[in-house]
Amino acid sequence: MQVLKKTDSKVLGRTYAELAFEGKSGGLTRKAAVEEAAKELGVDPGRVGLVSLEGQSGVTAVLGRFYVYESAEAKKKLHQRHLEERMLTKEEREKLRQERKKAAAPAPAAEAKK
Repeated sequence: MQVLKKTDSKVLGRTYAELAFEGKSGGLTRKAAVEEAAKELGVDPGRVGLVSLEGQSGVTAVLGRFYVYESAEAKKKLHQRHLEERMLTKEEREKLRQERKKAAAPAPAAEAKK
């Protein structure tokens, strides 16, 4: 793995990092990419947010773009929710959808009674 680019954003309190994963095309999961990036950058995986993983045809390298936040709280505040949801397994995602559906269903019923 090789760090291609690393830029700090003092305003947002995060670092933008681009890493090249050599020979990982087709065998790199999102969770594994975050863990490897955190290890390479020397930070806790809870502070790393995956933005994208890109591969090219005919090449075994994968380009990963990450945001590294100052703290896990800053990540929760600034990192887009859908990017975190993509890290979940299919079962975890379905459970989250069901919870949201249950939370949204009673709200309109309560307004109708008024």
